[in-house]
Parts: sequence; structure tokens; C-alpha cells
Amino acid sequence: MQSLIGIIGGLGIFVLLAYRGFNLVFSAVISSCVMFLCSGIGILEGLNGIYLPGLASFLKNYFLIFFLSALMGKLMSDGGNAKRIALSLSDLIKKSKNHQQFFCVLMVPVFYFFLCYAGISGFVVVFTVLPIAKNLYEETDTPWYLYCCAGAQTISAAYLAGSLQAGNVYAADICGTDLTAGWLLSIVAVAVFWAVSLGMLWVVLHRALKRGETFLPSGQGIANASLNEGLPEEKLPKLIPSLLPLAAVMGLSTVFQVHVVVALALGCLLSIIIGRKNLLPRLKESLEGGIASVYGPILSVSATYAIGEVLKSLEGFAYIESTFQRLPGLLGAPLLGTAMAFIMASVAAPVPAFGPQMLAHYTLAGISAENAHRMMMITSFTSIAPHNAGISNAASVLRLPYGKCLKMYMLFTYVPGIITLLVCLICLKAGIIPVY
Repeated sequence: MQSLIGIIGGLGIFVLLAYRGFNLVFSAVISSCVMFLCSGIGILEGLNGIYLPGLASFLKNYFLIFFLSALMGKLMSDGGNAKRIALSLSDLIKKSKNHQQFFCVLMVPVFYFFLCYAGISGFVVVFTVLPIAKNLYEETDTPWYLYCCAGAQTISAAYLAGSLQAGNVYAADICGTDLTAGWLLSIVAVAVFWAVSLGMLWVVLHRALKRGETFLPSGQGIANASLNEGLPEEKLPKLIPSLLPLAAVMGLSTVFQVHVVVALALGCLLSIIIGRKNLLPRLKESLEGGIASVYGPILSVSATYAIGEVLKSLEGFAYIESTFQRLPGLLGAPLLGTAMAFIMASVAAPVPAFGPQMLAHYTLAGISAENAHRMMMITSFTSIAPHNAGISNAASVLRLPYGKCLKMYMLFTYVPGIITLLVCLICLKAGIIPVY
């Protein structure tokens, strides 16, 4: 019982420290020390014998995926590919005659969905999309805080089969499947998530306009900011070439079953070739920037993954595990997935940490490895938690109050996320989607 109390207290401390803005590595180490002490394990013994080996294991297994994904995102950004994709979607919005404000609000979630589906980090996407979105929001006089509705689509991008998001790659590794596993379930999940999101966008925008809200005052901070507009439009590559690196990585990894590390490496090379006019004069700077951007995210995810390794080693976790196992049918695995995604505030970390347990639960419930893979992604929506680093980053970049940003992020993630999870569970339970 003391070990269980330590687990609850340690996780509570981790969430609190991360929410208060402390470094995730620091928060994870402090949390682990509390759990070690309450379980009768010496701090140095626990850190050296459990925590650090867990962190090192994650780095060993997944560093190359993080490294190449971040590098490809940086190359696409500096080469102009990502901005060309964003501008092409923006042009479609500007050509629409009716409901411009609705399409303006919808534009950013669409950006996030496609760019995150290609594996580009949300930390990179926000800097690519921000200048374009700012201009469009100002032109249409749309309330700026509604930009935050887009954050939810980093989650739905992981739902769709073939996604290059890290969590989807890890799930394929755990389940012995490929990136397109559970494609039918993924289509249902994305369709439901987007249907609910569109309805919510319409209602929230309508109410905001009815209250007389405009771009200001929530856009005052971003209006006064000096933004890096990036490359001028005339220097950007054409749309089709801009999409080629993404198409190549997805095609190689899904259709031809090329290992995702090899596919990402080829995607980086293709990004350099297509954006060579912009990249070659500053290639060293772009490569260094892409590599530097890896360190923070991968250490943060590794640190939270290592908490999972600590949890599984403690006596109190056996009680938690048995509780999930006693739940009827399909409830155990989804609840384990949503709980760990919330605690770790990450789409990626819970899968390698608790994927084997989730897979075992789904297998006992008669679910195939392919559908188990997809369900691991569908339960990841709770990663949009108050201590998620992405939300505080977005609030800072968007020049919005953290509380306002958090409210919109969680509203547009949890409502469609819960409904999507329930629909998918019903489809599996009723046999609408074959479990095997």
C-alpha cells in the first residue's frame, strides 16, 4: 500500500511541477525519487538501476526517428516546402466568398493535420503557420484566440493510418504491424473526430461573433509582435514538388515496407534537393538548427518514458495492473492508455512504456494486433493535459494567456476525443469493424 501511495504522490508531483513550468527531465527525476523512497528503494539505486536504464533504452531505440523527423521538418521549413503547402491552403480560403471567418478558423486545423500527419513536430508547425494565419485572421477580423482550436488536430493526425507521428511508429514496433495497421478503424476515428470538431468550430465561432468579438483584443499581442515571415512567395518551390518528400516517406514506409528510419533519411535528402535554391546557401545552419531542435523534445519524451519504467518496477503497480485486468471486455486497455497519456502528457511516450500491457489487454479481449495498434493512438487524446509542454509553447508563441490557450486546447481535444473513443469501442464490440 505504501508503494501505491508513493506512485500516486510521485505522479501528482510530476504533473504539478510540469504544469508549473519546471523542466520535464527535472520533474520526472523528482517524481521517480519520491516513488523510490515510498517503495523502500534507495534513490541512487533506483536512478542508476531503473530510471537511467529506461531513459537510455528509449534513446537507443528511438533517437534516429526523432532525429530524422526533426531534421526533415527543419529542412522543409527552411526550404520553403512547408510554407508553400500552407500558402496553397490559405489561397483557397481567400477565394471563398461565403463564411470566410469559418474557413479562416478551419484553415489552421487543416494545416496542423496535414503537416503533423507527415511527422513534422507541432513545435515546428506553429512557426510555419503563424505568419500566414496572423494575416488571414486580421484580414477577416476573426477572434485570434480561436487559433488554439487547431491544437487538437495534432492528435487526429496520429489517428490516421500511415501517419509518421512518432507514436504511430512506436505502436507499429510494439504490435509487430506496419504504419497503416487498423486502417478501417482509423478512418472511422478521423471522420468522427473531424465531424465533432467542425460542429464545435461552427458553434464556438458563431457565439463569439454574436458577442461582437473581433481580432482584437485577443490578437493585440500578436499584432504588436515582429514575426519572421520566412521566405518570400516567389522563392518558394511549387506545390507538387513541396509535397514530394512527404509522399515519398509515406509511400516508402507503408507501401514498400521500407524501415521508417531509411524512409525519413531519403525524405531529408529529397527535401534538400527540392529546396536546394533556398537551402544550399544556408545548409549548414539548417542542419545545425534541425539537430539542435532534437535535444529538448527527445530528452523530455525519454524522461517521461523512464517514469513508465519506474512505475512497472514497483510493487504498487501490480495492484494498478490487476485493477485494469479486472475491468470487463474492452475497458481495461483504453483506460490504461488514456490514463498514461494524461500522466505523461505525451502521444509518444506511453506507447513504448505501456504498449506491451495494452496489447496484452486487447488480445485478451479478442482484438487483433492491427486494431490494438490503432486503439493505442485513439486513446492518446488525453495527452493534451495542463502539463503538456506544447500548450505552454503555443501560448508563448501566440501571445495569448496560458489559461485561455489551455481551455481551447482541452475543449477541442477532449470532447471529440471521448466521442471518437466511444464510437470506435462500439464499432469493435458490435462487430461493425471486424476485430480480426
